[in-house]
Amino acid sequence: MRAFVLLLLGGGLLWLVLRNLGTSHAGGDAPPTPGVLVPSSSGQEDLDQAPANPRPGPGAVPAPNPAPQPGPESKSASRPIPPGGAPEGSSEAAAPAEPARLAMLARSAEEALEAGRYRDGARGFSEALLGEVRSTKPADRALLRKWSDLLARAQARYQWNATGDWPAVETKVASGESLIAVRKRVLAEHPNLLFCTGQIVRANELHGDVVRPGQLLRIPTARAHMLVDLDAHWAFYMLDDMVAAAWEVGVGMPGSETKPGTYTVGEKRKEPMWFRPGKEPVPYGDPQNPLGSRWIAWVLPDGRNSGLGFHGTRDPESVGQDLSQGCIRMRQGDVEELFEILPKDAEITVQP
Repeated sequence: MRAFVLLLLGGGLLWLVLRNLGTSHAGGDAPPTPGVLVPSSSGQEDLDQAPANPRPGPGAVPAPNPAPQPGPESKSASRPIPPGGAPEGSSEAAAPAEPARLAMLARSAEEALEAGRYRDGARGFSEALLGEVRSTKPADRALLRKWSDLLARAQARYQWNATGDWPAVETKVASGESLIAVRKRVLAEHPNLLFCTGQIVRANELHGDVVRPGQLLRIPTARAHMLVDLDAHWAFYMLDDMVAAAWEVGVGMPGSETKPGTYTVGEKRKEPMWFRPGKEPVPYGDPQNPLGSRWIAWVLPDGRNSGLGFHGTRDPESVGQDLSQGCIRMRQGDVEELFEILPKDAEITVQP
């Protein structure tokens, strides 16, 4: 009987020892398992953090950095676009494609032209033409040709119309003044202007350069300059930021490419001779003279003659091609028109 009691007491003590050992490892002092979510006393979930910059054991691969979470400003960028397209006003809403925008612009300009709103028509065709050559895609020459013709119709009733509301200063012809004398006087009174007598004739719809005393003339104040786009093979006569006339042109052949850059208008000649380095000049009218009826020289920024220029051609089929020796070829009627309205010292910008 005594032995049985001792056996019971010994088993109880052993059970108590084992129970205490199990409690010490299952309570709050147990080593945490990294990355395991454990409930906190506040009822929130805490992520048990590993020590900062832990030293990896031999052969261990460091854990990758967690991907950055998008902030409030980037949530809309990661939001999927619904099947029907982006909602109106959202950042995903795409602007109209450039060809479609230019077509809409030209259509509005044509409607303005037909409605007699010639300034709006001219402005619209001007923007469409410039947009076409500034596009990242190759210019559509059929569109350039169509819009240039429509622009000419609009400008005939706006910029080249004595009653058009284009910017101008007015002056009266004094007794004994010629048109050249009128130009010199107005330039002395307004030294910031740049214009030629041909612009006065064209804009005032004069018949020749004969003026009479007391006649009221309007002098254009918009500054004339030229833009040539080599890739499109097109030249634009600009008055400030508006295209007043545009023409298809020929450019330099491979090996004699027309050089992009900025030039100014130099000497202007009617029925020009062709001067070749080290050779006899070729007179106007000679089949070997490629210059046609007009020559408008380009001057380099340092004042030297560039050897380049606008000129006519005996071969109108070469216009639109890369066949010149670096100059800009124009059809005879086009270069004669430009000759009259482009003043000396006007800027010429040639872009690739």
